[in-house]
Amino acid sequence: MAASRPIDPDAIDHAHDYSQESANDDFWLDFIADTGDGWNSTYAMARLLADPQLTVGGVNEPLLRGRILVMGGDQIYPTASRDSYQERLEAPFREAAAGKIDPAHPPHVYAVPGNHDWYDGLLAFLGLFCRRRNSDNWASARPGRNVGGRATQQVRSYFAIELPHEWWLWGADVQLSGYIDQPQIDYFSHIAREWMKPGSRLILCTGQPSWAYVDPQDPEPKFRNFSYLESLAGLAGKGHRLCLILTGDSHHYCRFVEGDCNYITAGGGGAFLHPTHQLTDRIFAWPYPHPGVPGVAGQTYTRKFSLARDQVNKKPATFPDQAVSKTLTLRNFFFAALNWQYTATVAGFYAFFIWLLNAQAAYLGTSLQASLVPQPLPSFAVTAQNYMALGLISPWPTLLLLLSIAGYFYLADFPSYWRLVVGALHGAIHAILVMIATCILARWFSAIPAGCFIIATGLAAGVLSATTLGIYFLLSLTLFGRHWDEAFAALRIQDYKCFLRLRFGPAGRLMIYPIGLKQVPREPRSGTLRNPPLKPHLIEGPIEIN
Repeated sequence: MAASRPIDPDAIDHAHDYSQESANDDFWLDFIADTGDGWNSTYAMARLLADPQLTVGGVNEPLLRGRILVMGGDQIYPTASRDSYQERLEAPFREAAAGKIDPAHPPHVYAVPGNHDWYDGLLAFLGLFCRRRNSDNWASARPGRNVGGRATQQVRSYFAIELPHEWWLWGADVQLSGYIDQPQIDYFSHIAREWMKPGSRLILCTGQPSWAYVDPQDPEPKFRNFSYLESLAGLAGKGHRLCLILTGDSHHYCRFVEGDCNYITAGGGGAFLHPTHQLTDRIFAWPYPHPGVPGVAGQTYTRKFSLARDQVNKKPATFPDQAVSKTLTLRNFFFAALNWQYTATVAGFYAFFIWLLNAQAAYLGTSLQASLVPQPLPSFAVTAQNYMALGLISPWPTLLLLLSIAGYFYLADFPSYWRLVVGALHGAIHAILVMIATCILARWFSAIPAGCFIIATGLAAGVLSATTLGIYFLLSLTLFGRHWDEAFAALRIQDYKCFLRLRFGPAGRLMIYPIGLKQVPREPRSGTLRNPPLKPHLIEGPIEIN
């Protein structure tokens, strides 16, 4: 259950009420997500967030640091623990805040958990962001913790913040799969009915971009929970307007629009980069009333999430841009070198496979090389035929082959029938390449000791197999938009980071500044941090919401 404290029936927690701040001036708020990979990229973004004011390429005036920092999920990778939060999140933010943030008057921080924050049952997250410290003054609210120079305020894994100029921000805990539990529904429904003034404008912060993940042919599994969440404010019947949805989970910047509502993914807080060139418009029929519009359940209307265009160059509003993303994908040709640990593991697997073949040959009174390449030297086709015959004599090589094909079937990110076809074809290609490598090496090195031959063949097969996997990821992503997570996780790109700076004007106008950092400095693994100058720029916009 996401809740850690019941609803206060009277009024909003004063710690979450900023409505009277900057009543006649601008109010600033920062949003960042997916910070959890650790040092270089996380520290660079923390430095930008810590500066009292930021000079950004493409903006004619300095942008002030947010009074509030909202973290949009996946504050830690790969799994949550107290030590991981300390090493990968708190340490870089604390280092960046030193000398820039006044500890006596710290800005505030709120966080929604992502799926990685949930992997320990949310225990470490609750202890870090939702715990109150003891206070000697029993008449005052107990203070929260200090996280990276900022003071925590929330007491649940979800929250509602009242901002100046009749703006609100809701932070929802979508747990591991987009699920919204009943305490959250009650909480946000109560706020929409009892606390929000009629006609309030709402920003919704959630843990994943369901609109980008949805399958237009079968939208319900990915979109059902989000659709209900975005309808809660409208169901209060007070004319509230959902204007902006913020999220992370995908480690890039992109903006979709539906009507006058903006859906922004800004997951560039520090995790490895995700591609953008697979992103397209999402259009599908949805069997529920439009959020905030009364209607009969079961009626169908069209949801159309269009990939926004930059007003200057008319390109899709993504960072990195889609052409750069396609180019970066080509690095998968070097998958074997970039992921040498995987290559070594696969090489060991294939060395074991070749050892089984050699053991079978020894049982027949010969060696693997001799059984594959009898004298006089046969044609390559005969060598391949001998390889297959030797493999089929014993069940163990065949079993390993079937297990590997099953693994490639499980890996395949394709629907139903095509998953079987792609998985079997992918596995068959690996098997054929290993056979070719083994036969070629047997013909070239027929006289070397069996142990050396097994090691050499395992290494060659490992490099071939890893390279094939990289090419598979490249083709799947480029041609079909599949395996976008795996294809870029393998590249571990630290650059192209982003966050959002929001500016609420006295008249209620909201300006959104998407800030990008193309290149992340590489800090030393130990010793003094270099802190070279950073060169942030405006990704697009600024985006204006009235």
